[in-house]
Amino acid sequence: MSPFYAAIFLLGLCLVANAFDFTTVYEWEKFDFVWPSGADSSNGQIKDKYRPKNVSPAFMAVFGERLFLSLEAYRGIPATLVWLPTSDTSTAPPKFAPFPSWELHKKDNCETIQKAKGLETDPDGRLWVVDNGSKNCSSKIWIFDLLNNDTTELVHHFPDKVVSHSYSKRALRDIVLDKTSDDYLAYITDSYSEHIVVYSQKMDKSWSVKTPWREWVSLALSPDKEARQLYLRRADSKELYSVSVSELKSEGGSAAVKLIGEWTGKSSRMLIDSFNVLYAAFTEKSYLSKWNISEPFLEQRTHEVGTLDAIVVPFTFALDTNGTFWMTETNETGGGIRHKLLKAALGAKSSLYSTSTDLSLRG
Repeated sequence: MSPFYAAIFLLGLCLVANAFDFTTVYEWEKFDFVWPSGADSSNGQIKDKYRPKNVSPAFMAVFGERLFLSLEAYRGIPATLVWLPTSDTSTAPPKFAPFPSWELHKKDNCETIQKAKGLETDPDGRLWVVDNGSKNCSSKIWIFDLLNNDTTELVHHFPDKVVSHSYSKRALRDIVLDKTSDDYLAYITDSYSEHIVVYSQKMDKSWSVKTPWREWVSLALSPDKEARQLYLRRADSKELYSVSVSELKSEGGSAAVKLIGEWTGKSSRMLIDSFNVLYAAFTEKSYLSKWNISEPFLEQRTHEVGTLDAIVVPFTFALDTNGTFWMTETNETGGGIRHKLLKAALGAKSSLYSTSTDLSLRG
């Protein structure tokens, strides 16, 4: 084989290496909601204003037998945080149920969820939700206790010095959790500012760390607790960077970020499993890619679908505690848009989970 054809062959291997073996859990021609009932006239108005074509899943988290999705706050979307069962015996695909209730999704009420973005679950049975707020409401973090009737455990409102209270100057996106010996630290991206947002649950305090000349969109956290790295995709760029989390734990400081490489697209979602494999989905790209962070940067395509046309964010995904990779897929088929929920046995888990801390099956 000539060197030229050998190079083409190896490139082909990189593009399709270790493809996922997905099975379809649900399939929808269009999404629907479990609508509120009762005499309240606003209940009917919520359904009348619904625009199913505008539903776009953004972020995902899984815990136990429930899957949580944040939805882009496009026109006609009545709730931006919903949940689905991970299995269902009915023949029809399930409807979205607002989480935790319709009451917590009232528009322009600063005591409710305005625009849910990044999601994460922790080994103690909690769901963390980034809320970018609205023109009238500041941004915040919600923490819900999934093992105690989904009660609100904590709401942290970001002070103006950490996240701008001006709606046009902030765009909170993604979140990852770093479990320490006595605390949970959350790292959050704000694609309108040149910093990384950090929140400590133990202190109920947030701060920002400057990254001059660089703004961030998606992020993922490595499992190596001794030298843990945060990986970030730069806004309006395909570039992938890393930063040591040790540089993020001091309030008011700056962090030195390191360029790792450049993806073939702009990653909208990333995660790293317990085997050091980073998975990425991209805006306006019909494939997923991966890279083993223990090795020099080399993007390998691992799942691909057909035409996307106008689909901006075709995938979002999450890992559960059993090593199952869950993913939504939005695709153009036969002239229409179809949505799927897929799953694949990955074998690896999120770095947050271990045998001693897995509470996902607790009643």
